[in-house]
Amino acid sequence: MTQYADAVGTRIAYDTVGDGSDLIFLHAGIADRTMWEPQLETFSDRYRCTVLDWRGVGESAIGSEPFNRRDDLAAVMDAVGADTATVVGCSIGAGFALDFAIERPQRLDRLVLVGVVPNGFEGEDDDPLFGELEPQIDAAIEAGEYHQAGKIEARLWVDGPRRDEGAGPGWLAEKVIEWSIPINTLTDWGDSQQLDPPAMQRLGEVTAPTLVVVGSEDSILVLAGCRATAEGIPEATLSLLGGTAHLPNLEVPIEFNAALAEFLSS
Repeated sequence: MTQYADAVGTRIAYDTVGDGSDLIFLHAGIADRTMWEPQLETFSDRYRCTVLDWRGVGESAIGSEPFNRRDDLAAVMDAVGADTATVVGCSIGAGFALDFAIERPQRLDRLVLVGVVPNGFEGEDDDPLFGELEPQIDAAIEAGEYHQAGKIEARLWVDGPRRDEGAGPGWLAEKVIEWSIPINTLTDWGDSQQLDPPAMQRLGEVTAPTLVVVGSEDSILVLAGCRATAEGIPEATLSLLGGTAHLPNLEVPIEFNAALAEFLSS
């Protein structure tokens, strides 16, 4: 059953299953908290697993007051009684997790960053397909054609910009479309109180053991962001998973879960 944590101007929806030390999952910007179902099934027999919807997504209202998502994560941790936790974030969720690790290192046991591009990262130009399709996404959203926008996003993030169209799992593309429709109605996704200086300038401040995971078929920009993150965080480990793009926990869950399990037990 959905539970709620009180946060500034809203309530953050979350689910908790299992017993043990705390493992908290932060979803990508093209998904909601249900993207972590394969991991809940695998790890809830050993950990207390919590998944949450970022404000404005799923069952969490965005609210109307200034906020930052670091405080929202802390609110959920407080609600479940987790003084510390291992935090696993994907995509924009990984960026929020990284910011949290810098600002509140005392609350992190371990950190797992999937497809992360740190705030402030100035990397290589992205794949040409992004330059072609991103304006189409913006135009579709502006026209209220949210299903069409989701189809294009699935092309980029599920298939990957260098694989053929349809190379990714069809069921996952449909899921991304389903998730993206309400998300694309948001007029403002970002925090109003971002970390300053940004994370890219502060990677050396991360003290938690860190695993960075990225799919080999992800975009050039994401691959570069992950490499830079792993190089900048002291003693971080980089895991490159083949045959997957931006959502490896769903496209190759066996390989992803194995990498996560090895890191958690190391």
